[in-house]
Amino acid sequence: MGLATYSELKTSVANYLNRDDLTSLIPDFISLTENRMNRDLRVRANMIRANTTTTSGTAFYDLPSDLIELRNITYNSGSQVYALAYLSPESGSREYGNIVSGAPKAYTNLGKNIELYPAPDGEYSIGINYYQQLTPLSNTNTTNNILQAFPDLYLYGSCLEGATYLNDSEQLQRFAGLYQKSLEDIKKAEDSARYSGTVMTMSVQGDPGSLVRRGA
Repeated sequence: MGLATYSELKTSVANYLNRDDLTSLIPDFISLTENRMNRDLRVRANMIRANTTTTSGTAFYDLPSDLIELRNITYNSGSQVYALAYLSPESGSREYGNIVSGAPKAYTNLGKNIELYPAPDGEYSIGINYYQQLTPLSNTNTTNNILQAFPDLYLYGSCLEGATYLNDSEQLQRFAGLYQKSLEDIKKAEDSARYSGTVMTMSVQGDPGSLVRRGA
């Protein structure tokens, strides 16, 4: 049995739980698992970049509606890409409160918005790198990038929700362990992939100021 589609996942969940009377409930188990993964999973497969162009004199910009966690914000200067420094709102106001406008050097996160420091003095290309909510599976949306990359996590998480519903302590312990083991393996693989190609970082002086240049 494959695990490439929503239908195949539902069939596998029923098989792993050894139940044929949960057809109407298994979609709920999958939905609850997706909520769990939105909290637990921070991987390349659900990281995305949104681009925006600043407007002169405007410091505040909306964050994407499907954002679950902000990774960083970059600023393009010619062919170079720099990561803007993160500052708390208090530090941002203290450090840049007397600067009317200029090239963006830092930002703060204000819930659904970001504030750039200083307020841009023209059009700049800003990249918002963030972890995106996964696209829920359904009869019309039969797969997504997380199911394709980590079908075992979907399966064990859905079975864990099923065992919780059934109040089956033995199965609950089993699938909780399998889910956690899969999650830990995924995190280790992600860390290995992320840092295996890391290059040295360096501070950049002058314009664009205190921005930090990052490796690819």
